[in-house]
Amino acid sequence: MVSTTTDVPQPRPQAEPIDPADRTYQHTSLRGPALIVLGIAVLIIVVGVVGSALASGNTPTLSVQSLTIPDGTVVRLTPATTALHSIVGAGEPPADILGNLAVPTGSRITGTSNSDQSAAQFDRTVTFASGLSADQVVDVYRTLLPRLGWQVLYVGTGARRGGQGTEVLARHGSGDGFYWEVGAVVSPTTSAGTTPYSLELFQLPDGN
Repeated sequence: MVSTTTDVPQPRPQAEPIDPADRTYQHTSLRGPALIVLGIAVLIIVVGVVGSALASGNTPTLSVQSLTIPDGTVVRLTPATTALHSIVGAGEPPADILGNLAVPTGSRITGTSNSDQSAAQFDRTVTFASGLSADQVVDVYRTLLPRLGWQVLYVGTGARRGGQGTEVLARHGSGDGFYWEVGAVVSPTTSAGTTPYSLELFQLPDGN
């Protein structure tokens, strides 16, 4: 006689009740949508910081603090961000122009001129008096401007001042999409031993 066994179903274990005071929490993984949101947030912060810096008109540090001109004189320089402050307005001249220009330290401001009157391309002038000789001031700009990324276009009679003095004219491209020119016009040294000179900054129209 063959005996048979019958499996008796076992009762299912009852789930233990959860004690709200004894729960274990797990940190959500930074994957998928959460990681994307974090990346977007970081990008927004970076763009905001860069935009704020540009809007505030921050200028680069002048890369040349002093200059030795051909006669051996060492000339200390004052950044244009300080020397030309009186003609700066509404973000012009842009940082990559104003930050790459300087005047001999000790130059005294004697006047300003606003030719554009905020109605045309930027064109403004600051006049100075320096204790350097006329030849030395000319040499400062002939030497300095190429070192600061300007292309010297002309050195000769100051055509912008009715043929008086010597002019150093140079051009520099800007991130604002325009070319800018600077004209340093140096007058003869006076009997009092001072040299009048001027710096004219102007923005060229499109296509120039």
